[in-house]
This record gives sequence, structure tokens and C-alpha cells, in this order.
Amino acid sequence: MTLSKISIRQIKAARALLDWSQEQLAEEAGASLAKIKQLQAEDAEIDGSSGIAIKLVAAFDKAGISFIEENGEAVGVRLKSAAFAAAEAADIASAIAAIDEKLATINIDGEPSPEIGMNLLKKAHVQNERTKLKNRRAKIRKG
Repeated sequence: MTLSKISIRQIKAARALLDWSQEQLAEEAGASLAKIKQLQAEDAEIDGSSGIAIKLVAAFDKAGISFIEENGEAVGVRLKSAAFAAAEAADIASAIAAIDEKLATINIDGEPSPEIGMNLLKKAHVQNERTKLKNRRAKIRKG
């Protein structure tokens, strides 16, 4: 989800809903703690398409936070319902099953060759995506 802009107040509110420290936000978003502290020291807005905004929104989305864009009436954040989180976990389970099927079709048997090497790389990439999905599902279940 790409937003046109995100206010620092929204970021602070999302952190408060999740009871996340700045350190935890930095870790979850894959951002530096210094960048998180710098952003939160300001009372401004950041471009929703910037790299840091995309990382923050993705981290909050995985944790169940939705951002509400300015619509003339309100701007804010909300915590997704448990039912929505359960549905999202089910979607992830389906995605994992699809990845498992894809893994089964990647041929890595035979004499070493560029094709086998590429297939090994492809398989590792797909397995990495599977692990990310499983970790995301575990976070959703943990709540």
C-alpha cells in the first residue's frame, strides 16, 4: 500500500497501538534507529513513496495497522480486527502452499551446469519467500 503522505503523528500513533519502541520499529522496518529518531523528532509529513515510508508502512501493515489518509474529515491509523488478521493468515497459508508447489517443479538434479546453477538460485529465492511468509503468519498468530 502506497500512501501519498504520512504524518509523524500517524507513525507515533501506530507505534503506540502496538506498544513498539523506536528500536523495535527500526528493526521491524529494516531502518536505522537514527533515521527513526530523526523522523520522530520532527512534527511533519513524509512522502508516502519515499523508501523509508514504504518500509514503515510495510512493517506496520504486517503488524496489523492500517493508515487512514486525509480525506477532508480525518487522518489516522487503526488496528485491523482479529477476523481480518485470521483471513490474512489464511491467505498467507495459501501463498505458502503455492510456493511449495513451485518448489517441487524446480529441477536441480543432474550434472552441474549453468541451468542447474540458476535453478538452485531460483529454489533458494523461492524458499526465502516461503520463510518470510511463514514468519509473517507466525506474527499474525502471535498477535
